[in-house]
Amino acid sequence: MIGREEVEDVEDVEEFVYLGTTVTKEGGGTEDIKEHLSKAQGPFFNLKKIWNTRSIGRTTKMKLFKILIRPVLLNGCKAWKLTAAEEKKLDRFQFTSLRRILRIRWPQRIRNDTISQVTGVKKVSDEILGRRWNWIGHMLRKGRNDDCVVAMEWQPEG
Repeated sequence: MIGREEVEDVEDVEEFVYLGTTVTKEGGGTEDIKEHLSKAQGPFFNLKKIWNTRSIGRTTKMKLFKILIRPVLLNGCKAWKLTAAEEKKLDRFQFTSLRRILRIRWPQRIRNDTISQVTGVKKVSDEILGRRWNWIGHMLRKGRNDDCVVAMEWQPEG
């Protein structure tokens, strides 16, 4: 730890898992995003009977979606380096899922903004951005000697 009496060498690795997210040397998250998308598709399709049931109201279905599907999709998202294409993939999964829940078929032209307003669910990409800002704010409020702050402000020599 820097700033402490004893300095330990850190092993150089190609990738490691942090909070359930695979972090690579390149900083990308493409493989991890694909993995989280497939993990979220599983529970979504397992709940197909609930989504298709007319006796369960829209409010209940939205609560189930927010509680059971989104956390699986967004787990570890603060460590992702997102490209515009990956943001579109994540948003596409969410809005495709919401359209299935709301029984909106392809000939009906309903904008994603309208679906967000009706369901009260923000875009996944906006949620990730908000979570990152919250995390950075949390880190900046820590003391100057905290390990997280030291790691964020570290600059290589040379």
